[in-house]
Formats: sequence, C-alpha cells, structure tokens
Amino acid sequence: CSSTCAGGFHRRVVVCQDEEGRSSNNCDEATKPSESRHCDSGPCPQWNFGNWGECTQTCGDGIKTRLVICQL
Repeated sequence: CSSTCAGGFHRRVVVCQDEEGRSSNNCDEATKPSESRHCDSGPCPQWNFGNWGECTQTCGDGIKTRLVICQL
C-alpha cells in the first residue's frame, strides 16, 4: 500500500503477453485488469493535547506545561 494510514493505493504492472510470454498487442483492452486499487491501512495517528497548566512563576519568566500524546 502506498500509505501506512488513511488510505493509499496498491499498484501493479499489467502487460499483454502471448502463450510463450512475449510482449503482444493482441489483448482486448476491454478485459484489461486494473493497475491500481484503493487500500486502507486504518486511521493515521494524531496529536492529542490537554489545556495549559499554571505558570511556574507569578512574575518574570516561568513555564506552562500540558499533556501531549500521539494517539490513533
């Protein structure tokens, strides 16, 4: 599959050959199998995050933190 998540395409080569495996132009185009098909490998992971917490300082420089996780 061309994508590891959220869909993609399988691709393959389709060629016309005679009984001995040589290239040929005598195949009926109406019966040619498809060269690609959709494939779905499931949902992509995404970032999930919480609200910012309180600042570590009441004045000047401080730090705010929050929970950030990668989820399917």
